[in-house]
Amino acid sequence: MRIVRLFCSLTLLTVCLGLSGIAHADSWLPPKASVTYESSAKDARFTVSVKRIPSSLMSCNGTLEVKQDGTNAAWVALWRKPLQNQLSPVTALVANGGWRVITFDNYYSVGYGEEVIVFYDEQGNLLKKYSLEALLSPMELGQVPRSVSSRWWRKAAVIDEALGLLKVQVGLNQGEHGRIAATKFISFNLLDGEILTP
Repeated sequence: MRIVRLFCSLTLLTVCLGLSGIAHADSWLPPKASVTYESSAKDARFTVSVKRIPSSLMSCNGTLEVKQDGTNAAWVALWRKPLQNQLSPVTALVANGGWRVITFDNYYSVGYGEEVIVFYDEQGNLLKKYSLEALLSPMELGQVPRSVSSRWWRKAAVIDEALGLLKVQVGLNQGEHGRIAATKFISFNLLDGEILTP
């Protein structure tokens, strides 16, 4: 009887250790109360503010500011509005002049939800938002690196000011050991947030 218990325990331990390679544990600090992102020309900045409200819930707001004429000019707010994210985006990009703001992912759950990429116009209105399922094929979704809470899909994202594009680089696992072995590039038109290259 002891041998059967020992065998069952070892089998269960082996299965658990084997599964641990599929999804890695996450460790998230609480979101910062305020994070600011600047455009590459340093003429526009976007601040994400997270506030605790009653019942342990949080609210997330964004403020877009631009500089008025010159490097030492004062910042003027173009808009302050609640963001699409339930808690907070993980990061954001701001176009020069503040004519577009793009946020990425949801805090505590990267790669999940309808807010994987969100485009806002110069008044803070929603232009477009995407889930990861809208951006990748089912086969590609299966190749995205995962952890317990997140799908770590985005390797890089940049605004190409000259072409008016958002360019996103997606890392995909292929083969053994879960190494990033393939890259997919997706381009979006900044004017309307539409996908140009799937």
